[in-house]
Amino acid sequence: MLSRRSNFPRRGPVSERIFGRAYAEAEHGGTWLAAGLFAIALFLFIVSLSVYDITRPIRAQTLLAAGIVSLTDIDRTLEKNVPALREEARTSDEENLEVPGYPLPVTLSRVEALTADIPTIRALVLDRSAKLVYATGLEAFDETGEQSADLFSVSSVIRELVGFLTGNAHERARWVVLASLVIATITGAATLALNRGFARFTSFGLAVLLASAPGYFVARGGTYLVDRFGSDDPFVTDLQVIVQAMLDVPERNFLIAGSLGLIIAVAGRFFGLVANRFFSDESLDPVAYDTGPTLPFAAVPGPTHEQSDRGGLRLPTLAGVSGPVTYKHMTQPTRVSG
Repeated sequence: MLSRRSNFPRRGPVSERIFGRAYAEAEHGGTWLAAGLFAIALFLFIVSLSVYDITRPIRAQTLLAAGIVSLTDIDRTLEKNVPALREEARTSDEENLEVPGYPLPVTLSRVEALTADIPTIRALVLDRSAKLVYATGLEAFDETGEQSADLFSVSSVIRELVGFLTGNAHERARWVVLASLVIATITGAATLALNRGFARFTSFGLAVLLASAPGYFVARGGTYLVDRFGSDDPFVTDLQVIVQAMLDVPERNFLIAGSLGLIIAVAGRFFGLVANRFFSDESLDPVAYDTGPTLPFAAVPGPTHEQSDRGGLRLPTLAGVSGPVTYKHMTQPTRVSG
């Protein structure tokens, strides 16, 4: 009987134990390696996706406005300098005027300076300031190169967060998202391919859960600490608003990914137990049906002249027909006479 294993030597009991265990450990190690790489790539993907979402123009400019309020003390600045701005608008021929005493080069039109009230001017200045900082970064605050802040002050922390929410960070995050997505896709497919049956879903789900749990707990812990860090200082209040809004994005993304990973892992484990309980998963032992090396099939004799002479295949007699009659596979013509 033909067998796919007939051309391979059989392993004895000792070699079967040694090599079988080695092959199983190597296969098991490969699956865990693929799952670990997939978890790392997925973690980087979620982090970069969160950064990409935070630094989107609309969201980033909203957060920048809250930081700019603290860094510029805009309310006191406008209260003090709006009268001078309106006086300049009445006496000057310039169409666009900078706000006096404001640390950012933001301009208002003569019509806006003359007709708008202070809340409207504040909204216009904040919107244009946020767009300016988003496009240029912290350089917009420091035209002379001499500005400085205490390293451990709340103002310094807000300044660093404001410098992070820029268009350049958004573009860099875009490329990291694409690269990590490609790597996560390849390693995730390898994780599914190297496992068998429903175990592939369990391994895949556990890898997703492993990638999501650390990020979620870090973001959640940061949110808890920010909530506990209360103060009447307006700088601290603005810092809480910015940090809380920035942590909400990764916390949500990690929670969604972790929930999906847990569902996939539990479902894979459940269906695996069901399959083992109600369906036979025992495969036939190919060695039991292996009878050793098998010789090729013997050649089947054909209708040749030699076989006809030996009586293997008798040719029909055609009475009254003369002339050369050639049959297929004959090596020489045969004359048949009546």
